[in-house]
Amino acid sequence: MQNDLTLNLKHFIQSLYAQGVRHVVISPGSRTTPVALLWAEFAATVQTDMQIHMAVDERDAGFLGLGIAKTQQVPVALLATSGTATVNYAPAIAEAAVSHVPLIAVTTDRPEELQGIGAPQTLDQQALFGTHVKKAMTVTMQSTTPDTTEYIDYAVQDAVHLAGQQPAGPIQINLPLRKPLMPELGAVWPNVETVQYAEAEAVFEVPESLRTQFAEAVMFLDGPAESTTYQKQLQAVAERHALPILTDVLGQVRPNANAITGIDALIESGCVKAYPTPRLIVRFGGTPVSAKVLQWIKAENISVVQVGKNFVGRDHSRVARYQLDVTETAFLMAFDQAVAPQMPGFLEQWQTSREVVAQTVARQSLSDVGVVKAMACLPAETQLFIANSMAIRDYDNYWQPQHAVTAWANRGANGIDGTVATATGMALGHANNWLAIGDLALFHDMNGLMLAKQAQVNLNVLVINNDGGGIFSFLPQAQAQGYFETLFGTPQALSVEKIAALYDAPYTQITDLAQLDALVQTPAKGLRFIEVITDRSENVAQHQMILAALAGGTIDAND
Repeated sequence: MQNDLTLNLKHFIQSLYAQGVRHVVISPGSRTTPVALLWAEFAATVQTDMQIHMAVDERDAGFLGLGIAKTQQVPVALLATSGTATVNYAPAIAEAAVSHVPLIAVTTDRPEELQGIGAPQTLDQQALFGTHVKKAMTVTMQSTTPDTTEYIDYAVQDAVHLAGQQPAGPIQINLPLRKPLMPELGAVWPNVETVQYAEAEAVFEVPESLRTQFAEAVMFLDGPAESTTYQKQLQAVAERHALPILTDVLGQVRPNANAITGIDALIESGCVKAYPTPRLIVRFGGTPVSAKVLQWIKAENISVVQVGKNFVGRDHSRVARYQLDVTETAFLMAFDQAVAPQMPGFLEQWQTSREVVAQTVARQSLSDVGVVKAMACLPAETQLFIANSMAIRDYDNYWQPQHAVTAWANRGANGIDGTVATATGMALGHANNWLAIGDLALFHDMNGLMLAKQAQVNLNVLVINNDGGGIFSFLPQAQAQGYFETLFGTPQALSVEKIAALYDAPYTQITDLAQLDALVQTPAKGLRFIEVITDRSENVAQHQMILAALAGGTIDAND
């Protein structure tokens, strides 16, 4: 007969599997022993589609799981030992909470008799992540109560289901474990009944008060997407009714004939005034990368309809007059029937803005924006992960992909920690993957490169190396020249070539854009580094020239 620990943990693992958990990221540790061993046995002998990923660094383990869950849109489990190891999940948990990703943090713990009395490697792990998780629960695995396994089957499946319910988010399951920790291996696994959750799609009817707003001059604003379930429908509706789509770089709608890119630059340069102001904006997705677009909407007093269960009450600009707690799909079906004919020429006038932006950057040479221009030629079905700070802003403004490329970033909490690990999670099982990153974000997550190497992912790491934090050169503190470099510029003097050698990866330094144009067409085989060296001061001047060219209506941004 199996001991209680082994039996209960088998029910626990199978309950996670029953609700769709197919990936677990395990970090080695003593307290995880019975869970890790049984999970490995389960993957090897019971359900071979269960994938186990090893990550020594718990912070990167969290972000690796985040990358898998975000891009594959599935729940992913994490497993860590007790003590500070579990705390290292906090950054990834925070990002998952804000960007609605179903991470399952399984934190193994010391039992109650060792809590609060000075036992080593022991913290208060219950509700460790506070309000950043949708649910925190402690489950006893060494219980002799007759209905323990039934409780595990029910409570664990319910918790995983909750993690995936909109608005989705992470949960924590804390497992206090007593020694001896070795489970019984090789015994028969029990059957666990899958709990079925049926959710009917509500039929949305547009209220009459809102229907009257669907008059001429309607525009879509497609912010960062947290799923890929509605984009084709959104594009079809926009095309049918001649609606412009202000497309965020992460909206998963570029390229499209109705897509309008570069709104931040259009607003900052002032040339947005050349285009007709919409009377109503229907907003999808998360907070746009462009900070100026919401300011512009507020300044122009444009009515806004906020759509999506994940985004009700998530409008920090407070301009949304209508917040619809409905799925994007249901709304688009109703909108398609209710929208009125649009103002003639409204779409066409906005489409010219895309050409103005494209022509303005067309002559860019080897520079931050020039690299973005070259990356527009990425082949179809490429996955691109974009680091925060300067990179995401340049891609949002100036990236006009020619083919269907899926773009991702950590735009929940907008941190630079865990960028490489998250991109590695994205790249698992996919042929062609790129990471666009600055030298400081790369330095911040060099441990993630070991994950990429060990997982043997195909990942081009495109590093813009301007020796420091480029974004700060655009902010007011850049005027404090006596303190700026030490406090904000923070140069690290990284040798990307030596970093590549450390991970046995090929390295190329780009000296002209023609080199990059060729490499963009060449998928990586394993890990590959491509470096472009730029200058922070020159980058600021280059951006100012582009904005001046937009404002002046010229295309000579390099002159």
